[in-house]
Amino acid sequence: MNTGPQVTFTSDFFKPIPGEEEHTNPGCYGQALAQWLAERLQERGVPVEGVIPEDFGWIVMISRKPFMLWLACSNTEDSTTEWMVYPVAELSVTQRLFKRVDPTPELERLRSHLAELVPLIPGVTNIVWE
Repeated sequence: MNTGPQVTFTSDFFKPIPGEEEHTNPGCYGQALAQWLAERLQERGVPVEGVIPEDFGWIVMISRKPFMLWLACSNTEDSTTEWMVYPVAELSVTQRLFKRVDPTPELERLRSHLAELVPLIPGVTNIVWE
């Protein structure tokens, strides 16, 4: 799994959605953030396959071929105002072994979209890239 840089930020714009924890681990949120990012990406012409729950939070699935490309979205340490997002490229075993696919350009493209979108989040502060 290849990941791009992670961005963390503070915003009270995204609220936990009732029943959200039934799809993730207790205290893990990010559905509203993932839905917001999916909508903004689609407005920019980026195809989005959907918003999917995971145990750590939510993902915005961008594509599944030639490799899975997605954004991981979640809150930090049971907070409902501090958030983290990072792009992920998940290659198959064959792709990793034979290095037939380089996910770097797609990860960078997704990171660039994030860099432009995060400052647009209402009430956003404390933006940190790691």
